[in-house]
Amino acid sequence: MCRLQVLIYTFMIKNYIPSNVARMVFAATMALFGVFHFLGAKGMVGMVPAYLGFLPAEIWVYLTGLGLLAAAAAFILDQKVKLAGYLLALMLVLFVLMLHAPCLGDAEKGQMAMVMMLKDLGLAMCSVLIANASEE
Repeated sequence: MCRLQVLIYTFMIKNYIPSNVARMVFAATMALFGVFHFLGAKGMVGMVPAYLGFLPAEIWVYLTGLGLLAAAAAFILDQKVKLAGYLLALMLVLFVLMLHAPCLGDAEKGQMAMVMMLKDLGLAMCSVLIANASEE
């Protein structure tokens, strides 16, 4: 019976939530994160690692927001989806390695760093799925 339920749910999800809808929701989320980078740049400056100091921290935040918006546009317009998906995944994995992982040992920031790390890793893998499903 359990296997039958899984098949029924899988069939229902595939018929009621097409991949294009999922891609659009993901794109809208990335676009919103990109807008937040522009609106809240001053608050995010403290997250930029010191070793990236060859550019002002605020520039890094704006570049990140631009990358998120560019990926969202590619997903929505269905143009260069494969490239955008892989580049977005790379950026998100770099966030995991450069921003969140170094904070895991910190007693104050550790729990939030783990949450952010898992969020960004999950989003990166969704981006890979979208890229893999794309034909171009």
